[in-house]
Amino acid sequence: MSSVDDSNLMPSLPPGATRKRNVLDVLEELEKQDSNKRNVLVRVDFNVPMNKQGEITDDSRIRGALPTIETILRHGCNAILMSHMGRPKLVQKNEDNEETTKEKESLSLKPVAEHLGNLLNQDVLFADDCLNAQATIDKLDANGGSVALLENLRFYKQEEKNDKDFAQTLANYADAFVNDAFGTCHRAHASVSGVPALLDPKLCGIGCLVASELAYLDFSNVSDSDKIAAIIGGSKVSTKLPVIQGILKSANVLILQGGLAFTFLKAQGISVGSSLLEDSMIDTAKDLLEEAKTSGKEMVLPVDAVCSQSFPSGPMDKADTQTFDLTPEAGIPEGWMGLDIGPKSVELFAEKLQGTTKIVFNGPAGVFEVTPFDEGTRELVKTIAKLTKEGTVSVVGGGDSVAALEQFGQTDSVSYVSTGGGATLELLAGDTLPGVAAIADYEE
Repeated sequence: MSSVDDSNLMPSLPPGATRKRNVLDVLEELEKQDSNKRNVLVRVDFNVPMNKQGEITDDSRIRGALPTIETILRHGCNAILMSHMGRPKLVQKNEDNEETTKEKESLSLKPVAEHLGNLLNQDVLFADDCLNAQATIDKLDANGGSVALLENLRFYKQEEKNDKDFAQTLANYADAFVNDAFGTCHRAHASVSGVPALLDPKLCGIGCLVASELAYLDFSNVSDSDKIAAIIGGSKVSTKLPVIQGILKSANVLILQGGLAFTFLKAQGISVGSSLLEDSMIDTAKDLLEEAKTSGKEMVLPVDAVCSQSFPSGPMDKADTQTFDLTPEAGIPEGWMGLDIGPKSVELFAEKLQGTTKIVFNGPAGVFEVTPFDEGTRELVKTIAKLTKEGTVSVVGGGDSVAALEQFGQTDSVSYVSTGGGATLELLAGDTLPGVAAIADYEE
């Protein structure tokens, strides 16, 4: 294997953080054990959106895996890639009919193999059955540098059931294993946690993407000099409750916005009109407000809201909206619903974010897809971008938050954009991810 400078490939970790074995450790161990071992099985997340013509409409997940793939190739090894695509329920039933055939064609990874080949500027072999791929793998170059992609893992229900025989078949294809699919790290599936359980722990590691996600989203190791701010939005408290509880342990400032904020406002005796509200979570909101107070954390809620008398079906004239102060004396009248934070909240949030060393943004301030209810999120994103330029580390996670960055042209203005959905939420909540737990800690 060639000598390559990979010194800047992996992110730096906060002091005291535990490092997992990574792709570089795996490649080094592979060379040490047997220089003729070349095949590295890589779990990637190529679950990309495609149109009806079978064209990939967003290849960011494929591009996200390139650093790990290219590292394996540079070190003279072959990369055997495996992924899922969608939810092929009909294919899993193994029925022979037209609907099943159509589903199989629409959820095949073959177009991804072609696209990846263009990105890598080399041929990518495609195995049209992930359980019968040995003939394709045998065609890989004995000297390394080749890439193969297995067909959709979820064409078999055994993948999601973490079936041991299924995992063993996958493990038999390669000499080592790397998990670079952060988006599925919260799933205890065969390709995620089953395969590494069957291989030498020293020959299993995380890829560059997963390493970056862990480095940026791990809030368990912070120094006394750090000031952490978390901005949590979303429609329901119940959905984000584990995140709020988890992040409250490490964040100094917790800003709540979006639909879930109205449940907290109601818990403080503030009228929220017809705004989104979870009555069943009001007592939980009261407990969290009290927990934040007793632990010396600052929980910040909106102090005004831009409202409408109905949910917008399209862009709305600003003259048809009204902004109400969110205080016990005022609040939102019946018949009006809050759809964005107001200018006073924008100013308050910006003030609370000053002096922070790290910000995590998970959930927009309102219905940012529709004007004029995009202004609160737009201004918040501007504030985060400005602080990032001044040295604050900013991390954005969650589909709506990432979509907001894209809408406002600010994707490159933050430190890191997380690729995970459920995995991001579980990591922020402080949960252990099965895909990460399956990889051994690095030992000197």
